[in-house]
Amino acid sequence: MTFLEKIKPHLISDDILIQDVVIHALHDYPHVPEEWTNELVKEAFRNEDKQLSIFIYVENQTFNEEAVKILIKNIPLMEATKRHLAVNLVHRIEPELALKYKEELHKYLSKETWSLYERLLHGKEEEVYSEYGQVLNDLERPGSKQQDFYIKAKKIAACLVKKGWVTEDEINLVLKEELEDNCFSFNGILTVYMIGLLKLERYIPLVVSLLESDDDNLLEEVSATLTRFQSDEVVKEVAPYLKKDHSIIYAASIVENIKSDFAVEVLREAYRSAKELNHQDILIEALCHQLSEEALPEMKEHMKLEYSSGLVDIEQTVYSYFSILGLEHPELDDWRQVALERELDFRNGSKTENALSLAPVRNETKVGRNDPCPCGSGKKYKKCCGKK
Repeated sequence: MTFLEKIKPHLISDDILIQDVVIHALHDYPHVPEEWTNELVKEAFRNEDKQLSIFIYVENQTFNEEAVKILIKNIPLMEATKRHLAVNLVHRIEPELALKYKEELHKYLSKETWSLYERLLHGKEEEVYSEYGQVLNDLERPGSKQQDFYIKAKKIAACLVKKGWVTEDEINLVLKEELEDNCFSFNGILTVYMIGLLKLERYIPLVVSLLESDDDNLLEEVSATLTRFQSDEVVKEVAPYLKKDHSIIYAASIVENIKSDFAVEVLREAYRSAKELNHQDILIEALCHQLSEEALPEMKEHMKLEYSSGLVDIEQTVYSYFSILGLEHPELDDWRQVALERELDFRNGSKTENALSLAPVRNETKVGRNDPCPCGSGKKYKKCCGKK
C-alpha cells in the first residue's frame, strides 16, 4: 500500500491523537488530493476542537472551487475570535479562483490584494515584473511585515513561472550573484521557490548545499522545493545532512516527505548512527510519518528509552503509527494515556489563554515541533525556539 492508501481511512479520525498526527504528516507533503483538503476543512467547521490544528496544517494544500465554497459558507458562522484562522486560508486561494468569487470574498482581502490579482491575470510582463521588484524592496526593508509581503511575492513569482516569463538564464544569473555574496536575499530565496515550480532537477545538488545556511527563510524554501521533486536523487543528496546537528531538522523534514523505500532506508540508517537523543527523536518522527513497517525495529528500540522528549510528542507519534498501520504493541495503551493526558492539559491551557488573547498559542508544556512557535515568529517551533 502507498502512503496515501494507508492514511486515507484515518483522514478524519475521532481519536484526537491520530487526527493530529495525520494532519502533521500531510502538512508538507505536496500530493495531498484536493478532495482530502475539502474534507479536512469541512471537519474543521464541524468540530470546533479541531479548527486550530486543521486550519494551520492545510495551509500548504491546494484549495479548489469546492474548498472556496466551503469557506464562503462557513466563515460568517464562526465565532469572531476564531474567524481569523479560516480567513488566513482565503489568502492561499489562487488569484484566478479568488477573482471568480470576489463578490463573496471581497471583505476578507484588501483592495491592494484585489488589484494585484487583476494585474497577475491581465497585466503585461513589465507590469508584473515591476510589482515583483517593489515587493522585493518591501521585503528587504527593516521592520516590514515580512510574512504578508512574502505571500504576495510568492504569488507573483508563481505567475511569472506560469506565464513563461522566467528563464533558466535568469535563474542562473540570480544564483550566481547570491552565491558570490554568500548571503541570500529574498530575490535568491524566491528563485529557489521558482526552481521547485519549474522542477529543474539539475539544481538539486546546489539547492541541497543551501542546507548549510543559517537563514530560516531560505531553509524553509529549500525544504519545500526539494520535497516538491519527490525524488530519490534528493534523498541521496540530503542524506549526509541528517547527521549534522545544524541541518538535521530540515533534512529530516525533506526526507520524511519523500515517500519511497529508499527514503525509509536512509532515515533508518541515520537513526542507527545518531548519538544524541534529540536527533533520534526527530528521525523517529520522520520514520513514523513514512508509515512504513520496515521501521518497526527502530520504533520498538526507541520506545525502550526512559526519558521525556523536548522536541517531539513521541508517545502520540508512535501510538498513531502503530494504530494507523493496525499493529499491536504491549505498551500501546500506555502511550495513548500519556499522550492523551498531555493533549488534554494543552487544551485546558488553551481555553485559559483564549480568554486573554484572540490568537490561540500553544503553552510551553506542550509544543509540537510542527506547531507555531510560542514566541510569535510565525515559524514552526522545531525550526525556531525548538532549535535552541
